Amino acid sequence: MKRVLILLILNFPLSILHSFPVQSAALERLRVGYPSPSANFYPLFATKEANLFEKYGFEPEMIYVQGVQLIAVQVAGQLDFSSVSGLVFLQASVEGSDLILLASSNDSQPMKLMVHSGITGPKDLRGKTVAVTRFGSLTDLLLRPVLKNWGLEPQKDVNLLQIGRLPDMVLAIAQKKVDGGVISFPNSLQAEKMGVKTLLDFAESGLDIPSTTVVASRKYATSHREVVLRFLKAYIEGTRRLLTDKELGIRALRKYGGVNDRELLTTTYDLFTTRYTKKVPKINPKTVETALNLLAEGNPKARGRKAEEFMDTSFMDELESTGFIKALWK
Repeated sequence: MKRVLILLILNFPLSILHSFPVQSAALERLRVGYPSPSANFYPLFATKEANLFEKYGFEPEMIYVQGVQLIAVQVAGQLDFSSVSGLVFLQASVEGSDLILLASSNDSQPMKLMVHSGITGPKDLRGKTVAVTRFGSLTDLLLRPVLKNWGLEPQKDVNLLQIGRLPDMVLAIAQKKVDGGVISFPNSLQAEKMGVKTLLDFAESGLDIPSTTVVASRKYATSHREVVLRFLKAYIEGTRRLLTDKELGIRALRKYGGVNDRELLTTTYDLFTTRYTKKVPKINPKTVETALNLLAEGNPKARGRKAEEFMDTSFMDELESTGFIKALWK
């Protein structure tokens, strides 16, 4: 009897502990914005799908804010981080926005100026209508200097029309409601299936500018350095998962890109993981300079500006010097 009582006493505390759920450490809320369901933002999608933000102590909220409006929301302090085109970010920054570039996953432009079958060359665009998502968006910022180089003045020789969603733009071109538009993957593959053709492939134009970046406000990056480092750790590990786990990559693009066609998903995954996405998202100052020069063609405030004014490499440098990146890719 005494032995039974002793066993009950010894087991009692353990039974109490087992009756309560184990409480994990509280995760820190994190608001992350992106401007498009484009494969350009593949690293972010893969990071979220692999639950890596949680691994580094965050409770992430993915917030889709279409086009250039994302910058306004970021500047207003409603987002902690954004993944956005370098051109769009720099356009706002030269105007005085308190934003800083932290990482860059892609230094080319996987976008195309696509047209219906009735357009055979640039000269055929005179008097025609070309679609962009929003004025001031990446599609708009890429298109305007190209038209000028072809001797066509935007909104004078060529009408620019805001359509918004890329799938709607593809349909409008295929139905000849507009004559062309600037389209990204995987929507450009869908457009090809519908008979829409490429007039200019920006990725083959020699225009090396950061198209997939991570930005935050300078104030936030300075006052939340440890948070920024943890975010980048998750993002870098998410990039590794994207490049090494095809099924996860396809699943991520299906969820956040809104594409269900397996062929389109596979083709896009293979293209972005072999041609566009960098293993380590370090910033290349030369690509930032190229972007500033492109902006300067239409915005005097970008003239004479230096890449170093708009980027902070100290975070990526620290993750490299401490051995985090090397260990991740062993």
